[in-house]
Order: sequence, then structure tokens, then C-alpha cells
Amino acid sequence: MNRQAILRTAYSLLGALLLALRAGGAPAAEPWPEMPPPPKAKTEWIGDSMRVNGIPMRVMHFASSASRTEIVEYYRSYWSSGYPTPPSVRPLGDATVVGQAHGPYFMTVKVKDAEHGTSEGLISVSRVLGSKVERSAGELPLMPGAKVLQVVESSDPGKRSREVVVRNPDAVPSVVQYYQASLTNAGWRLVQHNDTPRGRPGLSGSILVFHRDRGELQLSVVVGPTGRDSVLVANLVTKDTRPQRF
Repeated sequence: MNRQAILRTAYSLLGALLLALRAGGAPAAEPWPEMPPPPKAKTEWIGDSMRVNGIPMRVMHFASSASRTEIVEYYRSYWSSGYPTPPSVRPLGDATVVGQAHGPYFMTVKVKDAEHGTSEGLISVSRVLGSKVERSAGELPLMPGAKVLQVVESSDPGKRSREVVVRNPDAVPSVVQYYQASLTNAGWRLVQHNDTPRGRPGLSGSILVFHRDRGELQLSVVVGPTGRDSVLVANLVTKDTRPQRF
């Protein structure tokens, strides 16, 4: 599973958690909780300083030789001691999610079956209480009728990135023309433009890359669900930055 696929999974999981928890309340005053790794697992950080729709979040991917059932039982047992309520265990698509509240934070493990009785999944912590859901396009210009679906910010050594997902009522060619003109007028230089062949919705579209100062702006515009609209994914990467903690 590549980084973008993992992040999309984490975002959908966070959305489900927010609906369940109705984020709000007092700001967090305690440090982030430690997340024990699963048994028999290799782990890697997807992002240890992220913000998804305004909600601070940390996400780690794991692959374990233990089965999904073993992973679920491990966290069910681990999060049953010292908490006022038992952890939640519920299905989510082809996976199982184990969750537990910890002060202003919500910890989750999303695990699914892998080959030969093994498992893989995501470990995440979200600071839901005291955080406000925000979906601002920031400096990205928007066409009339456009709707921001998701905003993801992350900070890594030497760079920061901000990804904005937008649904437009206009078709791909109109969106591409709009951003070529508006970004060029804003001082961005187009360095790459590729069109993908027409096909099923979500597969055909255009990719554009712009540069300005220390920033690179990558745009992916694909045909939307109706075939007449479009979905834009804009990822702004700013290099040579100091680490930022969300």
C-alpha cells in the first residue's frame, strides 16, 4: 500500500471518528499518548505531525505476522485496563477497528487480513476534543460552485505539504484552463502538463505541476462521479522549512 492510499484510508477513518465523537470541548492539556506497536510487527510513520480537516493527527502503518484476530485481541486487552469504559470494536469495510478514548485524544487501530494469515493496518491518534473542523482552501483559488472536501497538512524535515481536495461542477478542461490562467497570474510557472486518456470517471484527466520560489504545486484533475463534474487534488509542497508540530 503506497503512502497516498494509506493516507486516504486514515482520512476516511478520522471522518467516521468525528461523526461518532462530535469533536469539541476544552483544549488538550496533556501530551500525546504512547501507542504500543502490534505484536510481531514492523512499523513506519506515515506522519507524526499532521492535521486533517483541522484535527491534529498521527498515523503509523504496520505489517504483522500475527493474524487480524490476534491484533484485535491484543489491543482489546491492552485498552481494557485503566480506562473507565471498554474499547470499541467494530467492522469498517474489510477491516476491524479497535478504538479507545484517552483524555482529549482518540486512539485507533485499523487492521485487515493480509497474505498467509498475516495482517496489516494503521495505528492513529487524533486530538479530537478542543479541535475545530476546518476545510479552508487557503491560497488556492476556487471556481464558482466549488466545494472543499478535505484538507491535509503535514510537516516533515525540510518541507511542509498541504493537500486540498475540491469537487468542481465544471468539467476537466474548464478546470485546467482556469488554474493555468489564475496560477500564472499569481506568479506560478507551469513546468509540466500531462493529459491522461479518456476513460471511466475518476481515471481520465490532467496533471499539472507549477513552481514558484521554494514551492511546488501539483494539481491532479480527474473526471468526477457524474461524468460532467471533476475532482481536483492540489498538493502544495514548500521546501527548506522548519519542522512544525500540530
